[in-house]
Amino acid sequence: MQNIVFGIVTGSTLAVATIGFAMVYRTENFLNIAHAQMMALGGFIGVVLVDSYGWNIFAAGAVTVVSVGALGVVVAAVFFRPVRHLGGTVLLFTSIGVSLMLYAVIIALFSTQARFYPVGFGGRYEIAGVNVLTADLVIVGLAFASIIALQVFLNGTGLGRAVRATASNGELARVRGVPVGRVSNTIWFISSAFGAMAGVMIGVLSSVNAEIGWHHILTVLAAAVLGGLRSISGVIVAGLLLGIVMDVSVLYIPSAYRPVVAFGVLVAVLVLRPEGLLAVQRRKEAAVT
Repeated sequence: MQNIVFGIVTGSTLAVATIGFAMVYRTENFLNIAHAQMMALGGFIGVVLVDSYGWNIFAAGAVTVVSVGALGVVVAAVFFRPVRHLGGTVLLFTSIGVSLMLYAVIIALFSTQARFYPVGFGGRYEIAGVNVLTADLVIVGLAFASIIALQVFLNGTGLGRAVRATASNGELARVRGVPVGRVSNTIWFISSAFGAMAGVMIGVLSSVNAEIGWHHILTVLAAAVLGGLRSISGVIVAGLLLGIVMDVSVLYIPSAYRPVVAFGVLVAVLVLRPEGLLAVQRRKEAAVT
């Protein structure tokens, strides 16, 4: 039971990271590998504000999320938008190049040394024999609050509905007068902001170093594929499930092999159900045809 609690915390962080990754795929139709470095940047900016400048963790987290979100918009405008017309393959390789560039910037600015968030959220609670840290409750609460806020935005605002329309059919949305440029900026902001939020969460749970983006991007990809890359609800559930599976697996295999579990799930889903376990769109399209 204790490992399930650990898995819920891990899965909540993974779900936040995967939402940002999936939103870009839904609208831009490519796998944005540079999302990994947005996570790393978020972790580092947050820890610098808290550790070096004495900021409150929540204020630092808010500024970090907004700053990295804005950076994501700039990166998209400078590197991705000029080559969008060349197709998904070019965008994928561009994202790899951008990721390597941001990785070099992170090392130059923050070095390769691991850093820790000098924060504590209080004590430990025992519920039905299971130990739960206050930090765990805070992270799970913030993850679900951000997910709910995103759903409210997408379903309850005009810009959110424009985002959904663009994700469904970009060309039709453009013809119908949807401000595609504004929508694209919004998507890149949200994607990068969610990546930064996940980076801060990872840092609070463990530590921040220059490699955390590379260490987590394949796990994010596994969760995205498991849930169905075009289903935001699917990737949320998949992130939680994958987090629980990885943390429960340490009862049977060494903890160093946790990522192997994620990759095993990724391979199995690609072979048996490439549209994702929770995706329904392709089944609907097949039924129509």
